[in-house]
Amino acid sequence: MKLEIRPYQQGDADRVAAVANVNWPDHPISTEELLFQDAHQDPKFFFGRWVAEREGRVIAFADLCQLVIMYHPHKYVYDVQVLPDCQRQGIGSTLHELLLGILGEREALSARTWTHSTHIQALDFLQHRGFLEDMRSWDSTLEVENFDFAPYQGLTEKLEAKGFLIRSFRQLEEDPQRNAKIYDLLCEIERDIPLPEQSTPYSPELFESWLQDPALLPDGYLLMVQGDRYVGLSNLWTVSDQPHHLRQGLTGVRRDLRHQGIALALKLAGIHYCQTYGATCITTSNEIHNQPMLCLNERLGFIKQAAWISLKKVLREENQAEIAK
Repeated sequence: MKLEIRPYQQGDADRVAAVANVNWPDHPISTEELLFQDAHQDPKFFFGRWVAEREGRVIAFADLCQLVIMYHPHKYVYDVQVLPDCQRQGIGSTLHELLLGILGEREALSARTWTHSTHIQALDFLQHRGFLEDMRSWDSTLEVENFDFAPYQGLTEKLEAKGFLIRSFRQLEEDPQRNAKIYDLLCEIERDIPLPEQSTPYSPELFESWLQDPALLPDGYLLMVQGDRYVGLSNLWTVSDQPHHLRQGLTGVRRDLRHQGIALALKLAGIHYCQTYGATCITTSNEIHNQPMLCLNERLGFIKQAAWISLKKVLREENQAEIAK
């Protein structure tokens, strides 16, 4: 049976999502979400996708892109996924060679990818091809149905006495500077997030487009405000095809206001929202050396799950001019 590899087309979205969801059932993505992500790629950054098709059936795909939050003109993010019943037939290797050829044409320094510690076959595939681990993050899960808020009584009142108030994205919609203030807050917080490469800023316009994500929950995107200043945030997002499961994204506080219980209060408000929403579980992810947030999650009862592993393949050594970029 002939294998055809061709550039991705928008009409392939449902079949690409299906391949991804078979491989990552605990991290599903809907066709709508995939199309949203594709439509909101910053055109200044390289993005390409290819599909492998056999007898009209999409059985694999490969992505290659430059990551906005860790941008370098010669560093790329790599992803190859094959349906389980089609693995060990050379399809992944063929897609790998395709991406290597494109990386060579673009004078790439490196390619990076992520997989789960439980995906032994994927790890073997990557390590056999020269990808080496350089960072890990833990998924953690909290069952919220019987969460005990009693040990934290008085925290909200203590913060309110200092002028700190928790408001949702929706509640702040009358603030004409809301999105600009959130962007400014994120730019400060994200500088301290552990990443395998140097963090790089993204544009306000790109951030504005991300706020249209169908997974965003306007009442679960929580901000801590003090007067007109936004000082902390913790956001919750829906998970495709899992109505009782929410994903917690970034939780962070401005540097000058840390260690006052703001992150804890935001996390607690998120748990309460999760209960009100009707979800039973929150999942989040933290880099294994991010001790403050790991300790906070453990205090709240989050249970560590399998680790995400970041792997990097060095294609050529950087010269001084490239390092300066």
